[in-house]
Amino acid sequence: MEPNKTMRETTINLPETKVEAKEKAPLLNSSKAIAILEPPNRGTKKGIAIGDFVLRLCTIGATLGATVTMGNADAVAPFTTRFLRFEAQFNDIPTFVFFMVANGIVTGYLFLSLPFSTICIVRPLAKAPRILLVIFDTVNSTH
Repeated sequence: MEPNKTMRETTINLPETKVEAKEKAPLLNSSKAIAILEPPNRGTKKGIAIGDFVLRLCTIGATLGATVTMGNADAVAPFTTRFLRFEAQFNDIPTFVFFMVANGIVTGYLFLSLPFSTICIVRPLAKAPRILLVIFDTVNSTH
């Protein structure tokens, strides 16, 4: 028997491995393409979380100041017409009462949200506290 006639060649096609696929992938030299492919780094998220914390502290100061000022206001505004003369305090006008109560609610919420904001600083890649803050911030923005 001749070896050429009885032997047949058989080819087995194997799927590419991950290493081979990476070697064949085109390299991206553009800085834009690299920036799109890379997720935001930990430092950027931590910086945003620190900015969020500072803004919460500033907002606590503003809303607490407005609430205390409105609650302690002893101003009486005299109103006169041709026939009547009366005095009005902020308690007499429902809009001012609503303003004071709403600012009090927001101040309380901001105090309660500070621990979640701190968690976002310590663990910048955690998603649950960020989502929780976004939802409750949205709810409180309706005041």
